[in-house]
This record gives sequence, C-alpha cells and structure tokens, in this order.
Amino acid sequence: MPIQRFALQIPADFRLAGVATSHGWYALAPYAWEPDSGILHRVEALLSGTVTHLRISQQGGELAVGSSQPLSEFDRRELERRLRWCLRLDEDLSEFHDLCASHRTLYDAVLPSGGRLLRCPTLFEDVVKVILTTNTTWTQTKAMAARLVATLGPHVPGDPSQRAFPSPEAVAAAGEDVFKQNIRLGYRNASVLRITRDVVEGKLDFEALKESGLPTHELRRRLLTLPGVGPYSAATLLMILGRYDELGIDTELKAHVSRKYFNGGPVSEKQMRAVYEHWGRWRYLAYWFDPQ
Repeated sequence: MPIQRFALQIPADFRLAGVATSHGWYALAPYAWEPDSGILHRVEALLSGTVTHLRISQQGGELAVGSSQPLSEFDRRELERRLRWCLRLDEDLSEFHDLCASHRTLYDAVLPSGGRLLRCPTLFEDVVKVILTTNTTWTQTKAMAARLVATLGPHVPGDPSQRAFPSPEAVAAAGEDVFKQNIRLGYRNASVLRITRDVVEGKLDFEALKESGLPTHELRRRLLTLPGVGPYSAATLLMILGRYDELGIDTELKAHVSRKYFNGGPVSEKQMRAVYEHWGRWRYLAYWFDPQ
C-alpha cells in the first residue's frame, strides 16, 4: 500500500483510462495498467536515488498518486514534472479537437483520451522502446522490455520484482556480454548500446530535444542519425515529442489505408500520405485514431 500520496490537477477533458491505454507503452515495463481498478502503475527511479512504485488513479478532477516510498519535497516535484510530461497534461490539442468536430466517428474515437498518447518520463526510455518495436512482434517487444528492466533496472527497497527503467549509465556499464546472454535484443543490442554510450559520454542530449524549438524537418533529420532509427521510428519519436506532422509508414498503416480507403486493394506510400494530408500538422493523430 502507498505510504505517501499527492494530487495532480488535470484538464477538464482528461480521462486516465483513455490516456493510459491510448498507446501500447502501458504494456511495457516498468508501466502496468490495471483495468479493473483503473490504476496505472509505474516504478520510477528518482534523481535522489529513491526508487518507488507509483499507483496513479483518477479521482474526479485530479489524479491521486500513491508512492510506496517516502518522498522529499524535491522528489515530489520531480515526480510531478515527470507525470505531467508522461500524461501530456500541459499539451494543447484544442486545434486538433476543432478539426475532429467535423469528423464524427474520429471525434468519438479521440474522446476517451482527448488525443493524448502515453509516453515515458525520459526521451532515452522512449528511444530504446521504439527501437524494440522494429522488425518484431508486439509479444517480443514486451518480452525484450521486461528483460531489460529486470536485468538492469534499480528495484524498490525490499522488492526486487519491482524495478524502474535502467539509467543510461547502468545500460552502458552492462556491456555486450550481458546484452547478448541475458537481455537478448537481437540485432538491436548494438543500436541500444551505441546510443546509450553516446548519452553517457555527452554526445547526445535527449532531454534538450524535448524543449527544442527546431523545425520538425530538422528534428526528424537528427533523429534519423540515431543507430536503429529509420523513417518509421523517427515518426514515432516525433509523436512522442508532440510533433504530429509525419506518418509512421509501416505494414499496419498500409493495411488500414488499403482496407478502409481502397477496398483492400494495393496502395502506394504516396496514396497513404494523401489520405491524411489535409490534416496538416495533425496527420499522425488523425491516422492513430482513424476508426477501422
């Protein structure tokens, strides 16, 4: 049971259940979603060294956050910042909502989450998880994320089963043998280790990108320089950063557009892009919530 609690104020249209399940990240460690109780779980390692199991639930117009460990005022403020980012509490999607108003079925699909897609506290964690989704199945992605967290993540005091996402320093220190024998990300081992070492050595500053004023095309160019990040991954990471200009072209998008707009027939990348072109800077969200 939580031994400390605090509350977060939320927008009037916020619904935790919709936001938590809007993006598959809720199924990847150290997130976990409890549908019956409406609780979003996450284990978080704080800058102070505290590792705590968080239980997040909605109670009216606020979020109730329970911590398994005592929190200092510094810890609490850090957690507030992280959760506001993860749940996009401060992101303005009103323009997208206005556009959805003339597309009733899409508006209904957007309503439960308000268009907010769950993300991680750090861009480092998001980058690693996006790499784990490439050229594999969702079942394998979940297993890889679980092994990474279980092997290298710091644990809640007294409970080794509850572990946070590992820091870049912990990942870099693990080395190739641990990845090959225990974590087993396949060819992704090399990409994750190289990116992590660049972060630790100061060659990459992911957190600076979160507040970057760079144009989307320049941000995309920088993301594409990362090992293991191609056009699909870059589009997903732009979404994480609140840039919805780019579509993530993959087999799922192709199958959806073919089925819904071309009667199951063949479809080119140009045709896929044309379907959502009129959504402008909201293309990614328009596709994401486009009903089957």
